[in-house]
Amino acid sequence: MQKSSQNQINYWPYAIVGMILTVVVLGIWTIKVAVNNPVQEERTYMMKYQDVDANINEILARQKAFESKYRVDLGMNRLRVGENRIKVAVADKAGNPLVGAKIFVIVTRPTTSKENIELKSFAVRDGIYVSEPFTIKRGGRWNIEVKIEIGTDIGFETYKTFVKI
Repeated sequence: MQKSSQNQINYWPYAIVGMILTVVVLGIWTIKVAVNNPVQEERTYMMKYQDVDANINEILARQKAFESKYRVDLGMNRLRVGENRIKVAVADKAGNPLVGAKIFVIVTRPTTSKENIELKSFAVRDGIYVSEPFTIKRGGRWNIEVKIEIGTDIGFETYKTFVKI
């Protein structure tokens, strides 16, 4: 005689319910992580990405025209924790310093816009535009993004740097 199969337990319903609960828990976890880490808006060329996307060909043509007329040097900037100043040297292709350029600078971290420092006031000393003082409180990677307007010409430069603690 054979034993009855009524004493055997079927585990399939438990496995299906367990998988459904796992998917629900992972979905809730994903939403929680997404809410705690909001999207950072990209500001390449100091514009919203929609404006950059719509006008990229014009922006690149203006950048190329700017680079054919002018030289920009940001290499003298070494940021540190504490008080800093940004120096931007602008010259024509012959090396003559230019006076009268409008300079806009954003000192930012590459991964967040929470610590952005916007600089709009510059003094000209020996052909070098020097910003007002500002303070950096944290070390790590920083970008210096510069927009330069000379008449109708507009150029953009980015300088990446690391601030030691």
